[in-house]
Amino acid sequence: MLTRVATTADLPQLHTFLHRLGLPVAGLDEHLAHSVVVDGEGGPHALAALEVHGSVGLLRSVAVAPERRGQGLAQHLVQGVIERASALGLTDLYLLTTTAAAYFPRFGFQPVPRDVAPAMLHASREVQGVCPASATLMHLALLPRSVAMTQTLPQTIPGLTEPTTTAALTSALRVLPQRPLEFHLHGHVLVPAGYHVTEVKAVTIEAMDCGGNAAAWRETVIQLMDGSTADAQGGFMTNRKFLAIYDRVVKHIPVRDEAEVRFEYGNASTPAMQYHVTHVDAQPERVIIHLRTPGVQCKAGDACGPSGEGVNDECAPALGCCGPQQPMTLS
Repeated sequence: MLTRVATTADLPQLHTFLHRLGLPVAGLDEHLAHSVVVDGEGGPHALAALEVHGSVGLLRSVAVAPERRGQGLAQHLVQGVIERASALGLTDLYLLTTTAAAYFPRFGFQPVPRDVAPAMLHASREVQGVCPASATLMHLALLPRSVAMTQTLPQTIPGLTEPTTTAALTSALRVLPQRPLEFHLHGHVLVPAGYHVTEVKAVTIEAMDCGGNAAAWRETVIQLMDGSTADAQGGFMTNRKFLAIYDRVVKHIPVRDEAEVRFEYGNASTPAMQYHVTHVDAQPERVIIHLRTPGVQCKAGDACGPSGEGVNDECAPALGCCGPQQPMTLS
């Protein structure tokens, strides 16, 4: 789906959209910088907005067109706003709802009395009285930015058991302002300015390890290629352009959110290789995706132990698992 930040040009359609769904528009205009839209034919198909008041935020205007409900749009937008609020350093997030108090606990929101709303939040026109007194106030305590980013994209190197998923990466990029997007390996730029996104592959792998255990999993492989000298002079692609390319492609191929994401890159002096993602580093002037080189891991060795000595029949020492075996003799 193509998610973008709303602009002043969207206001007439956004007002019409919210009026049609019976939701208030007062105060939305002042918070467009943190309003996220999913476009569709004839206008917006989904919207979520964040009001920032000091160190606290208000999640508001979460709306999905009736014909697009049941497709996960609301969940996608709400999670994106929560991540954006954490990235902005907010400590608490609130919302007011008259109809969806049973929906938001899945994100960690809990009902609280209206009189516990912090004074900073009373600057919101929704809190001042746009929402009826019967509306439920809900609260979510936000993690510090460093912790939130760690949960979205693990700072620890992901292995076979904890990959960086496609959804985790794209969600992290969506909530950030538009900035140049760089790819680093071991702290240095791997892919120079002017690169192109040449291919997005949805890969299904079926495999059997040396212990005889079958498995199947999915990966998303995004291929990068050096551009021309003129392209390099134009600088790095932005995270918004990267997402626009990704969103256009995934309308046509079955990319899975839960699939591990990898980046494939090589040039005349560096063999093409698929790199794992370790984490995203959002800096004031750029966004960095940190990569690591792939490694070989013996899954049977993980299950059986380095010597192949396990507690079940599949890891019996005689099977050898991944380790070297005694030469066979023929009689």
